[in-house]
Amino acid sequence: MIAAPLRSTAGTVVSRASMHRPGRRRGLSLIEVLLAMAIFLISLVAVARLVDMGAEREMESRFQSRGTRLALTKLAELECGAQPLENGSGTFDGEDADWSWTLTVQDYGITHLYHVTVTVSRDVKGQPFSVTLSQLVLDPTVWGAAGEATRPDPSAAGTMGELP
Repeated sequence: MIAAPLRSTAGTVVSRASMHRPGRRRGLSLIEVLLAMAIFLISLVAVARLVDMGAEREMESRFQSRGTRLALTKLAELECGAQPLENGSGTFDGEDADWSWTLTVQDYGITHLYHVTVTVSRDVKGQPFSVTLSQLVLDPTVWGAAGEATRPDPSAAGTMGELP
């Protein structure tokens, strides 16, 4: 059976929704709006904190990479003989002037082999940040240093790969 439409006393068709609560407007109550705003603000604070944590991790990663590269550079200077194989400390030049290095050289117990530890550090927001690398290094004076190398004579006859 189909329900007959409701009719008002004037004879016009009236919907059931308008008869349910006469005089009441549809919409959100004040408590619903306040609750929605509170949820939005709490989630906004959480997202802002996540962004801040991400920025801190990015900065830490950048310093870790830079410190590692500087320590590897100092180790390469030792291996090629540009830096003497002895304990020392100092600072880097140019853009890396905020970074300092400390070098510890210990005899490894095998002739001309040394255990070298390079620590590179700087202050980040008042906190010390450091990277430490250790490596066994053969004394470059045994097999020669880069500063002792000589260029081949360009006037010598021959091509590459041929012995003089």
